[in-house]
Amino acid sequence: MSSMSSEATSTCEPGGCNGEPVPRRAAELTRIELDILHMLGRGLTNQEIADNLDMNIGTVRWRLNRLFRKLHARNRIEALARAWVVPMPAAASIPPPRRRLAPEALGKTQIAILDLLKHGMTNQEIADRLAMTVGTTRWHLNQIFGKLQVRNRVEAALSANANDRQQ
Repeated sequence: MSSMSSEATSTCEPGGCNGEPVPRRAAELTRIELDILHMLGRGLTNQEIADNLDMNIGTVRWRLNRLFRKLHARNRIEALARAWVVPMPAAASIPPPRRRLAPEALGKTQIAILDLLKHGMTNQEIADRLAMTVGTTRWHLNQIFGKLQVRNRVEAALSANANDRQQ
């Protein structure tokens, strides 16, 4: 995947893509950055992204940092939120996420934490907003991950958004 074709920029123009407005920065994303962004949206870990793209994890981290800078994002969730109008590549080669049993119900504090997490807040920001320690925030996040049967923040946010759409 390190050939020149994987580095070609997307076909979107700074003014738009397929009739939709696209932020100037989004139009500057390379094909591989679009692939990585799509995998982030599916909740894949750095290792899973590396395996899918046949690259080492250090390269994935480097590419993620570049992607975050281009999108002016601090983390995966902010990157996904800022790139919502970016056309995503076909995902034929990316395996679908495993389906799980119905998740357990979340408590009020866990719902509040999940809502803040969906907005891309860090553990420290969540702790400050809810007047708790970072350690307590981490503990609640681990409980949320277990109840939702997810592995990370992106999967938790995706699960919460899916539940919001169903209600």
